[in-house]
Amino acid sequence: MSDSTSPYFPHFLWEFWLSHVGTGKPSNKQRVHIYDVYDNELNEAYKIPNSDRTIFQDFNSGFLDVETQKIFKEAEQCFTKLESDARSVVTDLLDRTVWSEENTKRSISFNRRDVETLRKYFVFLRFRNSAAYRQMVVTLEKSSYEEPKDGQIFNAYRPLIAQLRKRFILRGFIDFLEHSWVDGVIRSRSDQRLPIGWSVDTFQDVMNLYCWRLCEAEVCVGIACEDQEFILADCCFGSLDEGFDEDPECCDLFFPVFPTLALYILGTANERCSSTSTYRHSTIWLDVGLESASDVHLRNAMILQTYPHFLYFSSLRTVALSISSYDEFRWIQEHQDYSRLKQRCRQKFLQETVTKTLVVKGSVILTDLTDDVVKGEAAVAHGTFSDVWKGIWNDPIERRPRPVAIKVLRQVMVQNVREKLIKRLQSEVIAWHRLCHRNVSQLFGIVHFSQSIGMVSPWCEHGTLCNYLEHFPSVNRLRLLAQVASAIAYLHTFRPTIVHGDLKGGNILIDEHGYAIITDFGLSKVIEEMSETLTKGTSFFAGSTRWMAPELIMALVEDDGQVPPITTFSDVYAFASVCLEVATGQLPYPHRTNDHAVTVDIIRGVKPARAACCLVQVKRVDVFWDTLDRCWDSIDYLRPSMREMLTLLEEMDPER
Repeated sequence: MSDSTSPYFPHFLWEFWLSHVGTGKPSNKQRVHIYDVYDNELNEAYKIPNSDRTIFQDFNSGFLDVETQKIFKEAEQCFTKLESDARSVVTDLLDRTVWSEENTKRSISFNRRDVETLRKYFVFLRFRNSAAYRQMVVTLEKSSYEEPKDGQIFNAYRPLIAQLRKRFILRGFIDFLEHSWVDGVIRSRSDQRLPIGWSVDTFQDVMNLYCWRLCEAEVCVGIACEDQEFILADCCFGSLDEGFDEDPECCDLFFPVFPTLALYILGTANERCSSTSTYRHSTIWLDVGLESASDVHLRNAMILQTYPHFLYFSSLRTVALSISSYDEFRWIQEHQDYSRLKQRCRQKFLQETVTKTLVVKGSVILTDLTDDVVKGEAAVAHGTFSDVWKGIWNDPIERRPRPVAIKVLRQVMVQNVREKLIKRLQSEVIAWHRLCHRNVSQLFGIVHFSQSIGMVSPWCEHGTLCNYLEHFPSVNRLRLLAQVASAIAYLHTFRPTIVHGDLKGGNILIDEHGYAIITDFGLSKVIEEMSETLTKGTSFFAGSTRWMAPELIMALVEDDGQVPPITTFSDVYAFASVCLEVATGQLPYPHRTNDHAVTVDIIRGVKPARAACCLVQVKRVDVFWDTLDRCWDSIDYLRPSMREMLTLLEEMDPER
């Protein structure tokens, strides 16, 4: 979206969102988090951003003649007055609800003109930030410069036509902004007509759809409770429907005017209500409802679903919970992925609320969960350098005990090796802490033990990928492979590059939502730093031979003192072997019963074999097998990249 058609964000909304809770006055300590959805950037604002843009600035581009300039200024003044009145009414509303000690009222009385001011202002704000308004601006710009077609008016009249069009639209805005229903009579809309080539009906239809038909919509108030808060989008509103795209037919809207208060405009399917008697009373009572945590999460999910450019919020905890709710109860398959925002909010919230933190290398702050995590009685899984324990953590975001996995450095290593390895794993923790991807295991924090450290991450109840497929054989296997490919591609394109080094089905977990989660990445750097102390050998790769690229096998067999060349290319080779596991339900080289026989096959150039059937549903099975063959190329640089593999897998989806 160009700057000329960017949403209009009212100045007073910034004032309210940055005001100190309970006073309504600005506070240097109050902040608003600003998340750029498109660029994945999370920032903070402690003061109102500078902006000199006006509501109708799009119409002031280029030349405006005297008459058009006059109407333009009149439209700006009309909106400015309405906005000032709306600000006063919203301030009164906040004073009598969330800024007062009596915030449990079920209804509040307002003058009927004040209610009309709220309705009219926010209905028009929704239209101003809609796709219809943006399209109207684009159409005006194009019509000023496009070449005339046969039978159309000459170029000499085109500037005049452009001025007339702007006047017509601006007068239409003024007509709505100045209308009043409180006397029971709507001001008649303009009967002006424009020269040929401009559709009067189109503009009037749009104004009817977005504005006029909501003139008698119900206005009510929702107050968030249970320590929850609303999310605000850059368009300033959300709609109470379950669609992904903007729906101009939607009559039910909500506007989060404060972190804990939303204004609702609830319209009707009919163009007009049959009676205006409600609005003849001098006093109108607005219903005030208390919104439960699930209600607030649902409203926030509706905001997230629209994929706005910017999100504004005050509560890190609420956003993390709302995204979890959105992921669990999303209503369409093409949902947006907010896992990176969720992880950032979690990390930031924990760092700000947990008493103990650990500063590593002067800048990276890790959450110390030593006092908050209870480790189980025995390890549940074992690796080369570490054991995995199941623990319980009292999650301060969800405010409940939750199971976690604790990756703990093994205790039975030689002392001088352990000290160096602990130091190296601290560097691994730093790298892990910076990662943010839906299919990469999230680091909650660390725990200290007497002679070791542990890394705390989510517990995946479904276990490994292989176990999951045994229990749920009918799941979409191609989608799981695409998720793994996406995660590995993310690691490979991260700076500095992270090589997994031990990719296999046993190191891929499945979370509670059925998503593939990558764990145990970055072992190659550990091996490189430990190579001077530990004897190089297959102990590093115990149980991983079947997924190892030929260059790794040859380095181990030759025993020339060189560290096995674990690279992104070897990860691609291993990923193809994971694909084979998923497609066949068997390990690579299933006819071999031990790793020594597998090693001989690899040295002889024997690739993993295709199966007679393929359990992965793809458009063409032969293309799938040919792609795996490319990944198993003996020349490492001829293998496709993981980014290319992700694209290829997506293209194989029969649903595309």
